[in-house]
Amino acid sequence: MLGVMRRVFSSRNLVVITLTQSLFMLTATLWWPYWSLYIVELGASKAQLGMLFMLEMSSQLLLQLPGGVLTDRLGRKKVIVIGSIFRALSPIIYLSFRAWYMVLPGMVLTQVSSMMMPAVNALIAESMAAEDRAAGFGAYRMMTWMPMMFTALIGGVIVDRLGVVPGVRLCIALTLAVAWFNVFARWRFLEDTYVAKPPREESRRGRWKAAWRELRTVPRSIWVLIVVASLSSFSVRVAGSFMVVYATEVLGLSPTQWGVITTLTSLVSTLLTIPSGILSDRIGRKPCIVVSRVLSPMQMLGFILSSNFWHILASRLLGGIGEGFGGTVMGIMGGPAWQALVADIVPASRRGSVMGLMGTLTGLLSLPASWIGGYMYDHISPLTPFQASFAFGVAATLIFIIFLKEPEKKAA
Repeated sequence: MLGVMRRVFSSRNLVVITLTQSLFMLTATLWWPYWSLYIVELGASKAQLGMLFMLEMSSQLLLQLPGGVLTDRLGRKKVIVIGSIFRALSPIIYLSFRAWYMVLPGMVLTQVSSMMMPAVNALIAESMAAEDRAAGFGAYRMMTWMPMMFTALIGGVIVDRLGVVPGVRLCIALTLAVAWFNVFARWRFLEDTYVAKPPREESRRGRWKAAWRELRTVPRSIWVLIVVASLSSFSVRVAGSFMVVYATEVLGLSPTQWGVITTLTSLVSTLLTIPSGILSDRIGRKPCIVVSRVLSPMQMLGFILSSNFWHILASRLLGGIGEGFGGTVMGIMGGPAWQALVADIVPASRRGSVMGLMGTLTGLLSLPASWIGGYMYDHISPLTPFQASFAFGVAATLIFIIFLKEPEKKAA
């Protein structure tokens, strides 16, 4: 394991992207677990909360495919720096307004920054040897999510002491400073891993037509992954935004107790990330992803059956183990084993475009999930979003097990 870690962190790019993202997460995860509470505290209903997250997702998906195409045309570094600038703008919006509907422009800017995700994934894949890909994604995931092992608890204490609105705003101010530091660090120290081919002299319309023609030839296994990712993302989004709301409003947990649960869940998933990545490199991606996919719906089933702090903790720990095995898909971002599988299937020349395509279609198909979850929470039952999440998670798992075959030879 130590030898693998030395090989992984011998890459300058992986060190830079990991350290900058870890620093960002150190401040962002202070307030992310309480973001839904913050918006509700500003006056939004659960249905309006779901609508906000749906609109946020719509802005995210619009730029996934363009971001992927630009990744292959401009190179990885430029797209990452541009995305980092957009991410650094959103905290300014959050700190400028206190009306619940005014958080939307900041949420949109945050999701515009997700155009860099295909570039980040491609950069990590190309900075590693093929046999170390899952370990590389695992190291990135472990280091960047490690702050949640203690920041969620610290954030919960801050929110309990200062109140939801003042506490969250204090943490957002810290995120603002770190986000602009990351823009500089990535511009100064990242090195591109892919030299884009000079564009042919053709019209802009012709270039986009060519990009779509190329994307239509993606392997069948990628379309299977898109279906699984869409169902998984729908499963996460239909309930994820309401977990903290349900735990605090219905079950009576405090923000500090939710912070303890989030901290312990992050600890479990983080400690499993690199070992599961190494295991994925040795025995294949599919077995690790199957374990991950089976445990994720079990988390929601446990949530449905929970009635106190200990029940919620147990169900969230199941989800943490599932995340640790690297096969979950949250929004447009998959775990290490999932990202490594995509990189194994798609060659470097098309990696950014295909990852952008996956992000776009996954986002599009799961777009109404948060609004549907909010409507069900308000008008049917607070448990209904979690029941729907369990059903969609099981469907995604079955499709993956039955239809996905790993490639015999990994793409360079």
